[in-house]
Amino acid sequence: MKKLQLQLTEFNQPKTVTIETLKNWFPSGKFDKRMPWDCVNKWIATNKKYLDFLHVQYTWDNNTGLSFEPSDLVGIAPLKNPYNQEVYGTIIVKPRIKLNTLSEILESIDWKLEPEFWESEEPIMHHGMLPRWVKAVATLRAIEKALSPPLRGMQKIYETKNSPVGTVDWYNYALTKIPTGNWDRFKTQCTDYTIDLDIHRQFKGIINLIEIDVSTTNVPVKIKKDALPSIHKLKKTLFNVTLEAPEIDKLKKAQIPPFYQATYERARQQGISYLKQSRISLSSAQFWGFPWKIEMSKLFEFWVEHVCYRFAKLIGANFYSDIRKNAKLRLIPFTRWSGLRELKPDIIIDKENLVMIIDVKYKKHLLYLRSGNSTPEIEEEHRKDVHQVLAYAGLSPNIDKRAVLIYPRLSNEIIIEKAEVVSYKNTKGNMMLFKIDVPFDEEELLTLLHRIWNSDFN
Repeated sequence: MKKLQLQLTEFNQPKTVTIETLKNWFPSGKFDKRMPWDCVNKWIATNKKYLDFLHVQYTWDNNTGLSFEPSDLVGIAPLKNPYNQEVYGTIIVKPRIKLNTLSEILESIDWKLEPEFWESEEPIMHHGMLPRWVKAVATLRAIEKALSPPLRGMQKIYETKNSPVGTVDWYNYALTKIPTGNWDRFKTQCTDYTIDLDIHRQFKGIINLIEIDVSTTNVPVKIKKDALPSIHKLKKTLFNVTLEAPEIDKLKKAQIPPFYQATYERARQQGISYLKQSRISLSSAQFWGFPWKIEMSKLFEFWVEHVCYRFAKLIGANFYSDIRKNAKLRLIPFTRWSGLRELKPDIIIDKENLVMIIDVKYKKHLLYLRSGNSTPEIEEEHRKDVHQVLAYAGLSPNIDKRAVLIYPRLSNEIIIEKAEVVSYKNTKGNMMLFKIDVPFDEEELLTLLHRIWNSDFN
């Protein structure tokens, strides 16, 4: 059997696999075209958890075949042969942008949002796997935090000595040593002040591994810049510690110093996660790694927030966002109050008398409305989005207000819509509503934000 690859594009139309093609997904003689659903049902039962992991919906039609509809999640998961349960392919949900661009976007937002990995699954090989250096900086910071307090009294050692040093177990001495004539045998507890401990040897091995990983050419510059100072500092701290190859089992069993259990445990778990993440196969130039996924709606929101922050700094404006948890609009009740107590706009930018309220919507609505392909459900949801951003803007004390809905660009057409809000008394309320779509292009979004701020639209 050929290696199976089911490739979808997030936020796209369903992809249908014909019955004739489905035959190739099964070992020779195992697909019965007279009862295709029975065979397909066995395949779905085996791979359902992987489809669910990527939120891929599936439907069966006796005439057309098996259809797969992706959500706004992108990622990679294995596909297994329903007859021997071995991995024989992958399901890939690609972003509308290129995978290498995905890494650049994660870098631009300082990796505030990271992919979710399915670490309980066996690693799979594919060029789209995310390597372990994705977690390099987080791992280094955890180890750095564990090693930041003074390294004293690191480990308790229990020994039998010929003189009463340290903390002597006198009860044991009186009960077992005196009656047997072992007057010079004392069971003691001593403190070992060396830092050459198993846990530190494992940490040093992980740091050495990270240094090798981030030195490769395909690692983003941002990760290298963040990782290298920590690597140099930690290597200096652990200079007198024996270098040991990191192993998950050794790391799990290594004794943690009693004074710093919480920080050491976090560093240990981060190190285990790093070691589990992946290994690079130099012979095939591909990555072994765990299945992963990332929600594009969240990534889009984080990216828009990052660009809007840049814009606010450029014009010297104040910046607030839900991501930074400083954009709440609160309701202060004077009587007993039930339900909603605060509103959370995605982004607020204000300067003097002008405010721009931005709500990020990773939806197809703007394109569908523009092309006339909307449904009553889409129109109703879009109406709620407009109400929401206008309500946010209406609560602002600023005189001039810009309410902006930002959508992803899903076609080659550039969509920019502008309207002036007129009250029920037919008077202007100093509020403008904008609806725009943008690609993952920082300079284009910055230009649009400048135009909206200056109301530079005819």
